[in-house]
Amino acid sequence: MRDQRIAPRDPIPQREALYILVDKPVGGGGSDAESNRFPVFLNDERLVTFTKIVGGVQDEKILEMLRTAKGFRRLVHSIGVSIVSDVPDKVAAFSMYFSGEHGTEGGSGKIFLRTNGVETIMEMASVEEQDTDAVPGKFLIELPREEDTALVTVKFYLHDGYHAPRFDPDPPVEFDTPQYNAMIARSCLSTGNNARIKRVLGDLRSGKPITLAFLGGSITQGAGAVPEQEKCYARLTFEAIRDKYSSAPDQVNYIKAGVGGTPSQLALNRYDRDVTRNGTVSPDLVVVEFAVNDLGDETNGYCYESLVHRIWNDPGEPAVILLFSVFANDWNLKERLAPVGWRHELPMVDVLEAVSPQFGATAAQRSVITKRQYFYDTYHPSNAGHRIMKDCLMYLLQRLDTQPSMAPTKDAPPYYSFYFSAMEAYDRSNLPLDISVDPGSFTGTDEDLQMVALDNDTYNTAQFPFNWKKTSGKKPFQMELVCKSLQMVFKDSASLDFGRIRVTVDGQTVAYYDPREVGWTHCHATILFAEETAGKHHIEICMAPEDEGKTFTILGFGVVR
Repeated sequence: MRDQRIAPRDPIPQREALYILVDKPVGGGGSDAESNRFPVFLNDERLVTFTKIVGGVQDEKILEMLRTAKGFRRLVHSIGVSIVSDVPDKVAAFSMYFSGEHGTEGGSGKIFLRTNGVETIMEMASVEEQDTDAVPGKFLIELPREEDTALVTVKFYLHDGYHAPRFDPDPPVEFDTPQYNAMIARSCLSTGNNARIKRVLGDLRSGKPITLAFLGGSITQGAGAVPEQEKCYARLTFEAIRDKYSSAPDQVNYIKAGVGGTPSQLALNRYDRDVTRNGTVSPDLVVVEFAVNDLGDETNGYCYESLVHRIWNDPGEPAVILLFSVFANDWNLKERLAPVGWRHELPMVDVLEAVSPQFGATAAQRSVITKRQYFYDTYHPSNAGHRIMKDCLMYLLQRLDTQPSMAPTKDAPPYYSFYFSAMEAYDRSNLPLDISVDPGSFTGTDEDLQMVALDNDTYNTAQFPFNWKKTSGKKPFQMELVCKSLQMVFKDSASLDFGRIRVTVDGQTVAYYDPREVGWTHCHATILFAEETAGKHHIEICMAPEDEGKTFTILGFGVVR
């Protein structure tokens, strides 16, 4: 499980790829010096044969490049490997070896991966190169135990300028079959109280203006969908609801507020900006999707329930659906987040429960969709995956639509807490008079920010453009205010120009923060303090002593009065 502070990156656009092995059986007894090591030899035209038969390649230029070590490296950018074992989720190893002129071992590289079918990438730049390398020599698969068996899939991602034939090793997904519909039905975790949803569906049918909003992380942003804005689950769901239920389609409005790598902790800060558009929009239905992002929520559910409470108590009384997406390791945070839905009688959709049970189907049983087909990468769904998410949401609405109407749900006490519900978001553009700021050496404005395409936009919007960036000098950023809790949002960056900061509250050091820890340009929310009662506080932010010559960007703050 990944570190709490590290959010998944946005997906990298996939390169064209050649399948070399697809579900190749290995194991059940040794075939190398050690009994759990299984070589797949590539010399003597074996690799070319794999490429022709499995990958469907007839291009002689590509086949010729695969015959030599130099040609191989010019062609292959990286190797994608996935292993499914009869002992799930253990650690296996995959190695790539080159051979010399007389069969001697040459350069090699090795990766470790889980035996759960999730693809792991070996960059060819990390594979040792030797002057004696002549030809691709072998793959070597190492399983945990002698008696283990596994299915191995290997594909070569190609450098720019090279093309591979389209090939899908899995049978086409058969949508809208009884088996598919049964899979979708499993996603309905709870229909909850239907009063607000019934009102929204009634207003759609009567042609009233309706706003459908989707709030979440990179999956809601559209990561993995191609094209992202057209094929993401949010857009597909919006269009499906509009087309099925509305008598005035041009009166149905769409808000997509997904930002990659962000948890509900940050969504509290950006809800008014990205969804209500600073109070100018009143959503009628909000789908909340943070079940794979909230591992980074340092409050372990307090922020999530506070966000849901905040949305539920919006003046327009929107309906709320909790959507639990899934990672390729068959994981989400349903156990932490679903109790919030149960407590407040909210409709909930669990995509994990729909797709994960059938991922392990045997060839005789046949899965509805394989992991290769559902996932674009380890974290994000493919176009087929986004469609399934849409179908799960539409199934829930269909169930709710056919139910008898209920009386509105009564207010319930929190399962975790409503502590952060009233968080106010401030940056350089909207500081109130009762918050005093002396920026010190943080007088610059950072323009190299996380960029996101909102709604149906064909352009990207910079996140937190009204920020404070440290320039030259050593003067600390200072803030004075009266509050119970203070959240800071800062910019993560891979740039060597960025360095660590030290944060003090009322003269006491509370934390050091390293913007390079996550490794990509990203918005990072953290809570500096949370107390029972409001008090006056003095905050100072300065570069750590070893990084005084570097920079840091404060994006904004969230204040609980």
